[in-house]
Amino acid sequence: MKYLIILAVAIILVVIFIVVLSNCKYRFKILNIKIDEANSNINLFLQKKKSLLDNIIKELVEKEKDEGRFGDFIDNINNEKDSFRLHSKLSKTYSNVSKILFDNDKLAKDENIVKYLTELKANDEDLIGSIKFYNDTIVDYNGLIKMFPYKIVASMSKYTEKTFYNNEKEELFEILKQ
Repeated sequence: MKYLIILAVAIILVVIFIVVLSNCKYRFKILNIKIDEANSNINLFLQKKKSLLDNIIKELVEKEKDEGRFGDFIDNINNEKDSFRLHSKLSKTYSNVSKILFDNDKLAKDENIVKYLTELKANDEDLIGSIKFYNDTIVDYNGLIKMFPYKIVASMSKYTEKTFYNNEKEELFEILKQ
């Protein structure tokens, strides 16, 4: 009778352990779906931003007859496959375009350029929202990787920490880890 009780307790503990691990795996699966969705949205908004900046630059080159400022923009951006670097390069290009428009009122009031800038602003708001969603999900994901019993599932499934889109969230995560 004593062995039967020990066996029953052992079976119950194994079942509880399996249920806990399957719940952990499910949580990772949900977070991975969210991360993939956020990545997809970010890539979509980055491509739209690239297209809009390309259109603005074409307008600027046509109006100013000066291709020298943007000569390597198209090659540099079109060859970029990493969305983190593409985001950085597009932000720098947007900053350069803004400086040009700030210095030239005539160009800043051009109807086509204003239309593209309006679309670009709306796109940037969507991009920022997608990046925030991505970073928030990464905070949860990276937190789970370090927490028991999720750590067991993470090591079995070879889940590793993922990177953030900006240093702000990374610093927050480091603070929360301590």
